[in-house]
Amino acid sequence: MVAASVLAVLFILLTQGIYDIRDNISKLHELRALRERVSEQNLALYNLDAKFEGLSAEVERLRAMDSRIRSLVKANDSLRRKSRQGVGGAETPETSVANRLDKLLDLKFDRMKKELLVDVNDLDVLGETLDSRRLLLESVPVGWPVRGTLSSLFGVRNSPFTETSVFHHGLDIVARTGMPVVASAPGVVVKSGYEALYGNVVVLDHGAGYRSVYAHLSSSSVEEGAFVNRGEELGKVGSTGRSTGPHLHYEVRVNGLPVNPARFLN
Repeated sequence: MVAASVLAVLFILLTQGIYDIRDNISKLHELRALRERVSEQNLALYNLDAKFEGLSAEVERLRAMDSRIRSLVKANDSLRRKSRQGVGGAETPETSVANRLDKLLDLKFDRMKKELLVDVNDLDVLGETLDSRRLLLESVPVGWPVRGTLSSLFGVRNSPFTETSVFHHGLDIVARTGMPVVASAPGVVVKSGYEALYGNVVVLDHGAGYRSVYAHLSSSSVEEGAFVNRGEELGKVGSTGRSTGPHLHYEVRVNGLPVNPARFLN
């Protein structure tokens, strides 16, 4: 009977482990594909910018041509007034020539404006898409909040306090007391204070449903409501709260649910 119970527990743990591994691999593939799409769209944005620069250069060239043509028309008018003899051949009224040149230039400019407006609209749509993708990528925690040794992983473990099986919602990273702990993504500090279990704890909201938790700090260096950048110091490694020694308890939550932070380390 006991053996059957043990086998059942082992089967459940093995099934959960396989599910987590498959889920981690799927998320990594999605993140890699998202980064590749952003790179492609950045290239398209660069090409549109280059095309816009070419159109601007063409506009300036046409303006210079218009100025030279007007100068030639004025010079020809001056010569015609000075010399009334020895002239002949077919004539076209000067104002008609100038008007025709103006119309040709206006048509050229109108055509370029329409093409330019289309490109600008495309550029705006692409820019909005890139901004939303960039915000999503920036919201994902990446990297180690402190360098150290993993002493406890995400998932079921034996509690060091009760010796019973419990679910650990984060990673425990052993590091020296006083080592700086940094933000794994930009975000707003939604909590910076003391809790019985977590000790000194900082919680960041990164947007897009992502939050990260940094617990057991010896001290925190940020206040609630402050905005912090990726890599900015949040506090120091400590052993406050329910802790057996100096380490950082690190959690990542998506839409309020804890996920394995190991998938975001690099």
